[in-house]
Amino acid sequence: MKISIIGSGNIGGNLGKHWAKVGHEVMFSSRHPEELKSMADEVGAKTGNVEETAAFGEVILLAIPYGKVPDLAQQIGSLDNKILIDAANPYPHRDGDVAQKVIDDESQTATGYVASQFPGAKTVKAFNSVFYQVFAEQAFQEGDDRIAVQVCSDDEQAKETVKQLIEDIGFAPQDLGDLSKGVLFEPNAPLYNKNLKIGEAKKLLSQIQ
Repeated sequence: MKISIIGSGNIGGNLGKHWAKVGHEVMFSSRHPEELKSMADEVGAKTGNVEETAAFGEVILLAIPYGKVPDLAQQIGSLDNKILIDAANPYPHRDGDVAQKVIDDESQTATGYVASQFPGAKTVKAFNSVFYQVFAEQAFQEGDDRIAVQVCSDDEQAKETVKQLIEDIGFAPQDLGDLSKGVLFEPNAPLYNKNLKIGEAKKLLSQIQ
């Protein structure tokens, strides 16, 4: 599968390398794609500017600061029929008014806002609730030792694709349902940054539902 990584830092960089290692075609991008060449060469991946990378993938991992989402949407335009994985979190101290307005608006979730910026994409929320060092150090586990990665989407087929991508690199997808359930694993929510094994994550979820 062709996977585009937009924002190739701690989250995007680690996930992209893992996917490339298991045989997916990966293209990394950032504001300075030339700085990504050594990382890409290490795993046989490609690099490109943001527009090239957005056009490349069937699946796009969005791992940029939340406040930059509106500008990115203007920059790359339509993502019609692509799967968009939202791995961002709104932090007002970093992301300013964009994040604060979303947090204050009880009618819209954080990923709901991202989806509204890319109306043609099939948006899935995942990878935003696990610490980046866990992605770096605890990939490719098996069975009950796998760390849970929470995932939700309004598009069931897109969600199944992302769940398979999670399993491909040795993590365990924890399917929470539609996009409205994203509030369970955003900052300060019960499942956020717990970094639990799948059995422990399921137990915690049962206690809060």
